[in-house]
Amino acid sequence: MTKQTKIIIGVISIGIVLTCIALFFLMPRRSDLTVQAPAPPREVTPIPLPPPVRSLIAVKANLPIHDVKTLAESALRDYLSRPIQRKDGSMDYAIKLDSTSLTMMGGRDGTLSVIAPFRFRGWARVSKKIFGQVVQKREDIEGAATASLTLTPTLNSDWRITAKTTSDIFVQRAEIEIFGITISVRRILTELVREAVLPKLENLIVKYITNIDVKTRVAGLWARLHEPIILNKEPPIALIIEPLEILAKQLSSDGQTLFFSLGVETYIQVNMGNISDDYFNRPIIDLPNIDFVDALESGYQIIAPIEITYAAVENFAKPHIEKPRKLKGIDTFVKNLTLYGSGTQLAAGIEFSMPTLGAEGQLYLLGTPVHDPVTMSVSVTEFDYALTTRSLLLDIAQTVGEGFFPDLRAAVEEKLVFPLEDQLTTLHKKLTDVIAEHRIGSSIVLRGTVDTITPEALYLTQTGVHIPFRLRGDLICEVSLNSSRGSH
Repeated sequence: MTKQTKIIIGVISIGIVLTCIALFFLMPRRSDLTVQAPAPPREVTPIPLPPPVRSLIAVKANLPIHDVKTLAESALRDYLSRPIQRKDGSMDYAIKLDSTSLTMMGGRDGTLSVIAPFRFRGWARVSKKIFGQVVQKREDIEGAATASLTLTPTLNSDWRITAKTTSDIFVQRAEIEIFGITISVRRILTELVREAVLPKLENLIVKYITNIDVKTRVAGLWARLHEPIILNKEPPIALIIEPLEILAKQLSSDGQTLFFSLGVETYIQVNMGNISDDYFNRPIIDLPNIDFVDALESGYQIIAPIEITYAAVENFAKPHIEKPRKLKGIDTFVKNLTLYGSGTQLAAGIEFSMPTLGAEGQLYLLGTPVHDPVTMSVSVTEFDYALTTRSLLLDIAQTVGEGFFPDLRAAVEEKLVFPLEDQLTTLHKKLTDVIAEHRIGSSIVLRGTVDTITPEALYLTQTGVHIPFRLRGDLICEVSLNSSRGSH
């Protein structure tokens, strides 16, 4: 082979190689994301919200024992305002009883102990046959007695209150002297109080206890819980409660107050956004019967979904990203930041141009959004990226690893951060303000605290980044009872 032939073959070979290289770089190629900017919404696979967790609103219905005591004293005084006349064999007597202040205390098991001191005064007349003639002698009687009563009320599953009672009476020494004979009237007075006074006292107290209409008060609360509690008007935030069932312990007392310890099991969620009329028109199921338990542990868990729209993040980040830059000393113009979901990742599409190189195209960044609980923000780190360009020179530079875009990627990672602090602060404050003391009607008050707010998950929807936050705290509903008003 001659030297000239070798040169010709070499030139042809180099030409073929250069042609192949040129064809390789000029061939249409798809980016890893296979999308074109501006990026259309992508199909995403949202993770469902965490399943709701049952919450328990503690309901404390309190009846001051002093109210029952006052009512019983008043009714007993009216009943004893007239003398009681009886005949016992050869003795007639008329006794007037005066009840001084009752002592009424509650036991830890809900029992009521009543001590009722009485003073009595009146007369006794004895008929005695002497020498064939009936002689009568009348003497005045004075003395004191003490009645004791124990009442055990029971709250039943159908909301009725029933009660059992036991009672006794002790009469101090009471004697009269007739015809020189000392006669004890303790037995007579004891029977009088047992037959005429104690049943009345028992009936009075039982009546007031069993007439306490806990059901009506709780039913009012049950119905009101179906109504959304507006936490904030703009932006709209509402607390949505779904009552499920009623739990209860048996009655108890601290000595001064009779406690009805109930619990309303519910699902609770926070709705952020427009509130559908359906929430205000939900059918109210009837108040259920009571399920009794040994212990009640109040506390709520609320799922509050916060969504950051892609548009909001774009508007937040654009001033920091869409501006002229120098990439490897080359003037580069960045514009049209577009965000959207791609599977379970966040995609950022950026248009750029490099007039010096006559190049323009799109840079696609793909990364997983994360929530930072310290800074209370959402960001994306460790972006991967791909190019679609209309510049062979730029494609060659990217392919051979010159790396025009690491600086731009770093800038996007740094600036593509969206703070959540304002939304979380607003949610925390509004919920705290409302449940700190939320009055429901004239006799029901809802009190609560917000103890913790923690993110539950993070996923993408068609419109933005969705983060359900779980709020934990305590809710207690205080219901005032009054035995004199019944169901009113």
